[in-house]
Amino acid sequence: MLPVLLGVSGLASAQSALTVYGSIDGGVRYATNADAEGNGKLTMTSNGTSMSNRLGFKGVEDLGGGYNAHFALESGFINGTGALDVPNTLFNRTATVGIGGAFGSIDVGRQYTVASRTIAVYEPFAFRFPLSTYAVAASAGFRFNNDIQYSGTLGPVTVRAEYAPGEQAGSVNNGTAKAIGASYSLGSVAFGGAYTRRTLPVAAAYRENSHFTLGAAYNGGPLRLAVGYADEKQETGALDNTSRYSWLGGEYLITPFVKVGSAYYWNKTETAGTAGKRDTLILTSYYTLSKRSSLYAEIDRTNFDGKLAMSAAQTRQTGVSIGVNHLF
Repeated sequence: MLPVLLGVSGLASAQSALTVYGSIDGGVRYATNADAEGNGKLTMTSNGTSMSNRLGFKGVEDLGGGYNAHFALESGFINGTGALDVPNTLFNRTATVGIGGAFGSIDVGRQYTVASRTIAVYEPFAFRFPLSTYAVAASAGFRFNNDIQYSGTLGPVTVRAEYAPGEQAGSVNNGTAKAIGASYSLGSVAFGGAYTRRTLPVAAAYRENSHFTLGAAYNGGPLRLAVGYADEKQETGALDNTSRYSWLGGEYLITPFVKVGSAYYWNKTETAGTAGKRDTLILTSYYTLSKRSSLYAEIDRTNFDGKLAMSAAQTRQTGVSIGVNHLF
């Protein structure tokens, strides 16, 4: 991160500071059964494998009396082409402004959801690898637009709540999202849970969505272990959809330079009696070059069944990724 002191206003207490930060993750990935014919595919990972590519700006102004104003802008990009990872959206990862103090913080804009922030506490890789993102699911979302979010910490407990208006003409309910969550961290033990409720636009296939998650993690010395569960329900009034997710994994620092990890993810989905299953095993390794640079290798194996199968002919896929990551 590169902190830059921007200046001091006429009020002695009103100092402003800007931090520029980011991550560039470049590598190659080979995956088997990339199409219905079973052909493999070699690609340069789009927006990062170990960590998503990003360029961010964070600013804070001291308002005095223990209060501050702050903002965050974060953009994602594809290092292979230099393009935005979401076309026509400059700050697709984060675009918020807020007020903070002893009461906590209130932030407004596009931001990480309560569910994604909570699950990060007990996700084995803290979402560093794309295949580890199943648990957030569509209902909870990684980020919400138009989100008003509160977070506050009292001792070992952090609580969060959010409301995202749907901006639908004629209805204050359609398209909205609401969530609450809490996490507890004391010493080497942490656990948490969150509940999200979304009312989608009337034209959407699923009108009422809900997502519940809970999990725990252990962080002691060189060892991290994490376990979690999530349940998602999508309601239409006709054909409802239910998805369940569970995961278990961890990482171990063998030496100051070498870290290995493994995680298993399981997902089952059912719609009107038609079910599908997906389970993924991920093995990872890191070699640290410096505080900001590292080499990594990853191998994963996914089995698909039923409605989640890639095609009638292909029900499993193996992927191998190698690359380099640099933080700034």
